[in-house]
Amino acid sequence: MKVEPADVMGVNETKDFSMTNPLATETLKQLRIIISAVRQHFRALEEACGVSGAQIWILSAVAETPGITVSQLGKTLSVHVSTVSNMLDKLAKAGLVERLRREDDRRVVNLQLTAEGQAVLARAPQPLTGLVPHALENLPEPALIRLNEDLALLIQQMQYVDHGNANKPLSVLVR
Repeated sequence: MKVEPADVMGVNETKDFSMTNPLATETLKQLRIIISAVRQHFRALEEACGVSGAQIWILSAVAETPGITVSQLGKTLSVHVSTVSNMLDKLAKAGLVERLRREDDRRVVNLQLTAEGQAVLARAPQPLTGLVPHALENLPEPALIRLNEDLALLIQQMQYVDHGNANKPLSVLVR
C-alpha cells in the first residue's frame, strides 16, 4: 500500500502540501528569484574579495564616511551595534579597518579603511550595499510603502518568526 504524505502526517486533506492560488505560486517564485540572486551576489563578493557581503557593506560605509563611529555605523546599516562590533573585530584583525581613538575623548572610536581595505573594496562587485538594500533604495516611495505594508501582512501569516533577525545582515540570514 502506497502511503501519501498526508496519511503519514495523520491529515486527510492535502491543502497544506500544495499551493492552489496561482498568484501565491507566482509570488513564491519571485521570492525564490530574489533569494537566489542575493546568494549569488554574496558568493561573488566572497570570491572576489575574500570577505562576506556584510563585511563589504561595512567597508563601503566606512569608505563613504571616514571617521564614522561604531554606533553611527550600526544606524547606517540598520543592524545592532554588537553585530557591527563583532564584524569590525574580524575586519580589524584582517587589517582592513583601523579603529582610532579621539584625543579629546578616548571613549569615542572612529573608523577608517586601511590601504588593504580600500583594495578589497575596489575588487567588490556592485552594488556594495547588497542587491536588496540597493533595490529598496531605488523603489519609488509609493511602491516601497506598499511593499512594506504587504511584507508586514506576510510576516503576520508566518510561524517561526524571529523579529530579532530584523537587525542582522542579510548575508548572515541567507547562507
